[in-house]
Amino acid sequence: MKERKDLWKPEEDQFLKEMVLEYTSNGDSKASAFKKASSELGRTVSACQYRWNAVLKKELSLPATEADSRITTAKQSSNEFETAPLANLDQVILFLKNFAKTQPDSELFKQNKLLNEEHTQLNLLNEQLKIKLEDKRKVFEKELLQYEEMAGILKEADQLLKQEGLEEKRAIH
Repeated sequence: MKERKDLWKPEEDQFLKEMVLEYTSNGDSKASAFKKASSELGRTVSACQYRWNAVLKKELSLPATEADSRITTAKQSSNEFETAPLANLDQVILFLKNFAKTQPDSELFKQNKLLNEEHTQLNLLNEQLKIKLEDKRKVFEKELLQYEEMAGILKEADQLLKQEGLEEKRAIH
């Protein structure tokens, strides 16, 4: 049985984080990551699992202000954060939140703002066009009804003319 160690060192936390993120990004289970970490750190699997769920997992999904200070501390202690690939969705979200705060005047931000404005304008134009289309549809239906009535009148007139023509032919014969 492994010896009990109560306090976790920052290096142990970092190792456990890296191990779990590496295993999960490769499609392996967290359980296998805990097992590997426990043998490397000299801790129990349960201790690694508890540390991950109680502390480290929450650190990865902290609000941006708390995460900023922790990331700054992590960067000061190690440059691995900058070079390590983003291994899970929590890290990606955290990166994007921090990126948006550190690069508010970036070209992408400006383009995004322009695209959002264009999207708003296109939505307004779309609504206006829908209203115009509905008005045109109503006018079309009204004119179609008038056309059908005129076609009916012309048909009746044609039938009357044919009847008169038949009566004249009978009268002549």
